[in-house]
Amino acid sequence: MSPRRSVRRLVVAVLLGVLVGGGLLAVTPAGAEVSQAAATSWKKIWKKDLKPLAAKTFHTKKQSDARYQPKGSYETAGSGYTKSETYTKAEVDARLAPFANSVAAFAGGDQAVTLDPADKVVRSVSLVPTANGTVVASSSAYAWASGAGDGGARCSLTTGNAVDFEFLQYANIPAAQVSESEVISGTRGFPVTKGNLVTVNLVCDEFAGNMTVSDSALTAVFAPS
Repeated sequence: MSPRRSVRRLVVAVLLGVLVGGGLLAVTPAGAEVSQAAATSWKKIWKKDLKPLAAKTFHTKKQSDARYQPKGSYETAGSGYTKSETYTKAEVDARLAPFANSVAAFAGGDQAVTLDPADKVVRSVSLVPTANGTVVASSSAYAWASGAGDGGARCSLTTGNAVDFEFLQYANIPAAQVSESEVISGTRGFPVTKGNLVTVNLVCDEFAGNMTVSDSALTAVFAPS
């Protein structure tokens, strides 16, 4: 092989090496540079453009509490309730105190209730049972005719406001006994649940003549299951 050809081959090999090596050097750093530029760009976009918007959109817990639930009652938070329509815990406790943890209730005394055909609550008692069980209620009263002719009255113990005809207390006063009285009385049990207010009423109506109910008494006693 001639020296000139050998030199030529050597030059070609060196040029190929430079081209190949240069290509690799050109490709690899370029890819890395693009990746680094993209990453850097997104960090800048988040920091400069997105993060400030997110900070303005959301509130911290402290900011939310201060803005939507100011210290005080609900009416100051714009709930639509006025102070006169709301009660503090102390006010609620005071109103429920007579009924809380009750085991018995009583109502009675001097009384004269003129009846008419419409149902009328004559006496009422309330209590809050301390457990599930039964409230046993009993009542008594004088029923008398206050006008000419026969008189008739019906009463019942109920948790509603109407005479319950399945549990009647009945008084029938003949015309000859005007102003004379007849005792009516009854007892009834009501199933109850713990903590729920129960109100028992003595309800009466007049079905004949002119009737009056006097001096009624109503007792309710709670018995746990």
